[in-house]
Amino acid sequence: MVQVKPADADRLLARPNAAVRVVLIYGDDEGLVSERANRFAATVAGKDGEHLRLDMAALSEDPGRLVDEANSIPMFGGQRAISLRVSGNRSIEDALAALLAAPPKDSWVIVIAGELRKSSPLRKLVEESKGAWAVPCYADTARDLDRLIDDETRAAGVAIAPEARELLKTLIGSDRLMSRAEVQKLCLYAIGSPGITADDVRALIGDGGVAALDETVDALASGDAAALDRSYRRLVSSGTPGFVVAGAAQRHFNFLEKARAAIDDGQSPDSVVRSAVPPIYPFSRQPAVARQIERWAPARIERALSMLDTAVRDSRLNGNLADEIVGETLHLVATLAPRRG
Repeated sequence: MVQVKPADADRLLARPNAAVRVVLIYGDDEGLVSERANRFAATVAGKDGEHLRLDMAALSEDPGRLVDEANSIPMFGGQRAISLRVSGNRSIEDALAALLAAPPKDSWVIVIAGELRKSSPLRKLVEESKGAWAVPCYADTARDLDRLIDDETRAAGVAIAPEARELLKTLIGSDRLMSRAEVQKLCLYAIGSPGITADDVRALIGDGGVAALDETVDALASGDAAALDRSYRRLVSSGTPGFVVAGAAQRHFNFLEKARAAIDDGQSPDSVVRSAVPPIYPFSRQPAVARQIERWAPARIERALSMLDTAVRDSRLNGNLADEIVGETLHLVATLAPRRG
């Protein structure tokens, strides 16, 4: 059994083992899953390597592509990271079993998934294979949040008051990317001041900000370019960084992806929305989200997530253009939204 303990995950992923060429990163904290997958891909590929992103649609067209890509020699030398986001009811166990039987020499395959039961064929295959790691990602503990806050405030060179820290920890924690984005937003706000106060936390991490983000992602998923433009500009002008909006969009499309899988299993959009965790508030928003679930096909959701992942990465590499990079990507994603009828 090769299931990585949560406490050991970051340490092991920071030091790739050449004998382990398949890594499954899964769990209910979608932000932590995405963060760890991207960090591990950057580690194994290095500066001179390649990072190839695949989705299930690509494999449905060519079932042997994963094995072919894993055994391809990188064009410019170095190592290769291949990320595959699992969604829907398509199976990849046969392709992974072939890779585990004859591991690639120059590539790592990173399988990205949501929560998986112990009985999941994918999870069982990886956990029972010596040449693979299964890395679970669950909601951050208080200690994890303290570490995250320390990392971000130290990097920004700002202090945080004890009462502000405790208040902040009650408002974040369900999603690693969102938690990190919220702390980074506070750090940007506090630059040039004595430090982050509890009033700063109340002002920036409040219900109004959540409602504005919900309005933006709903406009995005509905394909309403005009509403998207207005809401995104309003968020950025109020001090919300573009990467925070992109993170909210990633979480929403991850939810749509899970919801589509539930519909394929026989549930109705309304029941999926009513049972969503965390709950979808206000309740008046639920019918619109149910319509989004019905209209977005899995292949389009995968494409949107791939575009958003790239935007987040590029925005971090080009800080001066971050808001413009995210804004342009959001408008491109909106064009993927299926039209009514």
